[in-house]
Amino acid sequence: MTDHSSPTSPSSRTTAAATVGPRSAAEHYAAAETWFVRAREMHPHLSSRAADQDAYRKCMDWAGMHLRLAEALTAGAAQVATQLRLKADGYRLNTALGSEAYQWDTLLRDIHSKPGRTA
Repeated sequence: MTDHSSPTSPSSRTTAAATVGPRSAAEHYAAAETWFVRAREMHPHLSSRAADQDAYRKCMDWAGMHLRLAEALTAGAAQVATQLRLKADGYRLNTALGSEAYQWDTLLRDIHSKPGRTA
């Protein structure tokens, strides 16, 4: 059985998002799909060897992590959008919600403004 535990493989299904490091929710979903595909490719050839089971579990764990990150980024972006919409309509938000939306906005700006990375 081949080693599928590395984050990049020569597979034609590997996306650019998985090789440069995902930054957006869409890129995390694409990375999760890549890990799920690799786990699916491994599944018919799984044996009872611990190394094979670990490699399969590692693929599933990486896929799950990317899905959780994508969901968190989506929720944070939705909160920022809602806060901005309410602010534009003249509503005064409580401090906790405004502060959390500000933190998400700062994080999202920092992620997408890192030099040397393409969107």
